[in-house]
Amino acid sequence: MAKRCFTLIEVIVVLVIIMLVTGIAVASLRGESPAAALNRTALELEAYLAKVRFLCAESGRDYVVRFYPDKKMFCAHPDYTEDELQDMETEVVDDPLTSKFTFGEDFEVSTVESAEDQAREFDYVEIFRFYPSGGGVCANRPVIRNDNLAKNFDLSFFNGMLIVRDGDGTPEVLP
Repeated sequence: MAKRCFTLIEVIVVLVIIMLVTGIAVASLRGESPAAALNRTALELEAYLAKVRFLCAESGRDYVVRFYPDKKMFCAHPDYTEDELQDMETEVVDDPLTSKFTFGEDFEVSTVESAEDQAREFDYVEIFRFYPSGGGVCANRPVIRNDNLAKNFDLSFFNGMLIVRDGDGTPEVLP
C-alpha cells in the first residue's frame, strides 16, 4: 500500500487561502480608517450641498446653510424675510423646507468665525449662501477634522461648486 502525503504545492495553496481569509477578516473587523471616514464625509457633504443648490435653483430663492456648533449640524433653508420668520409656527430648524446634515461623533467641525465669536447672539454661524443663478458664496469656511486629519471647504463663486482642500491647503478634486 502506498503512503499518501500532501504535496508542497497543496500545502502552499492552503496556506495562501488561510492568509487571504485572515486578511479580509481583520480588515473588516478593524473598521474604516480615519482618512477613509474623512473622505466619505467630504463626499457626503458635497452631495448634500449639491442638493441644496438644486433646491435653490428649483425654488428661485436664495438658500442659506447655517452651522449649529452645539448640534454639529448644517441646516439649509430658504433665506426667509423677517415677516416670514415672524409668521412661522416652528423654529427654522424644524421647518419642513429645511434640509439637515449632521456629522458623526468622531468628527470635530469648526469655522473661521465660530458662534462664540458672535457673542452667542445666535446659536448658529452662516456658512454658505446659494443663489438661484447657480453661484454661491462661502461666508465662513468650515474645517472638518478626524484624528489629526483635516479638510477645509470653500465654494466657487461662479458655479457654487464645493472646493475641498486637505489640511495642508492643497486642492482636492472630488469625483
